Amino acid sequence: MLLLLSAITFGAVFQIQTQLEYGFEQIVDSIKFGLVVPFMGTNFRASGGFVRDNTVIPPYAEFLKNHYWYWDEGYFEYRGQNLQIDVGVKQNRVGPGSFYNLFLSENGFSYPTVRVSWKDETQKIAVETLWAGLRPFATDDRPIKGLIYRKLALLPFDGLEVGYEESVLFLNRYFDPYYYFVPIPIPGIQEFWHLSAPWGVSSNQLDDNSMVGAYAVLRGKEWRAYAEILVDDINMNRFISPEGYQNPDKIAFLVGFSGRSNPVKFTVEVAGATAFTFERTHPDRPYEYVFFEGSNYPIEKNMIGYKYGENNIACTIDFEYSFSDWSFNLNWESVIFGTRTPSQPWHGGPMPDGTRWLIGQIESVNALKVGATYRLSNLFSIFKDVSLSGVVGLRNSQAFFGFSFSLSVEL
Repeated sequence: MLLLLSAITFGAVFQIQTQLEYGFEQIVDSIKFGLVVPFMGTNFRASGGFVRDNTVIPPYAEFLKNHYWYWDEGYFEYRGQNLQIDVGVKQNRVGPGSFYNLFLSENGFSYPTVRVSWKDETQKIAVETLWAGLRPFATDDRPIKGLIYRKLALLPFDGLEVGYEESVLFLNRYFDPYYYFVPIPIPGIQEFWHLSAPWGVSSNQLDDNSMVGAYAVLRGKEWRAYAEILVDDINMNRFISPEGYQNPDKIAFLVGFSGRSNPVKFTVEVAGATAFTFERTHPDRPYEYVFFEGSNYPIEKNMIGYKYGENNIACTIDFEYSFSDWSFNLNWESVIFGTRTPSQPWHGGPMPDGTRWLIGQIESVNALKVGATYRLSNLFSIFKDVSLSGVVGLRNSQAFFGFSFSLSVEL
């Protein structure tokens, strides 16, 4: 009722987005409805709709033509000069990438979130803490689990930003206050519980999956260059015991460049990960870095972070040309990947000696897309952000085409 009163008093924005893609074999389509309501100094955002992705088959599939209902978000956001807060259910993405994100990526599944970002008055230091409730209840083979992501960034001078990132996925509890509040690196908190002390817990009972990383962004007036690295596990034996066993490095990386010279924008990104990154290391500990462990859900939709998971390299080149109410887009992506088994440690074999990359059965996916978007202006006074888009392309020599439509209505 408070939201309804706020919508009547301050107005609201109603949104519709539709998409359809046909690959001459099957259709993928969706319709999403959204609402933005100003509320006591915040905005409330909610959205959801119907989708046919040919992956999830709902009850009464024939009658519904394989469509099922989904929610996308329902959260409050506050945006201040130095403080930003999101509370509710939503997707999240972090990191400098435009197409690839290593720690958290918007791959299609929303979850409860408390996300707080803060910058100091001089805009030289920024911190961020995010809690994600990935599964609030346990099933027979899938435990309760949550995730914490944290970032510390320094902006020593205009045009340069460097940051430290970390995340931890934990099982059998929904929230962990130590990972969220204690301001020391997450691996240190994790190891604290494994000390031979009265509070110590064996790794068999409490074995979380933590990752650390760093990024750097260099900006000019109309361009930026960036790089990011994620370390799931690193081989310290090369320094401590160079003559002994060398465990595999499990690392993901990203490098990219984006520049604009009106009316042209150009972006290129390369990302990848070594073999075994993000996967579980014990058959009976389901802490792989995915939303739904032990499932046949496509990796590209199931990963919490980097969408292609382990054992691959990916490249995207994007070219955009805009003038007046038109924009044209040319996008090419190529992905080369080997065996990927998030739920199966070491691809079903013994732990190898040394780092591995692009091993097992090698495959590739190549996609070329050409699109055009037209934004309608002055259609009606209440209609805002009305756009029509079309796309044609090839995906591994298979042609496809699609279109999308969106509009916003001020209530």
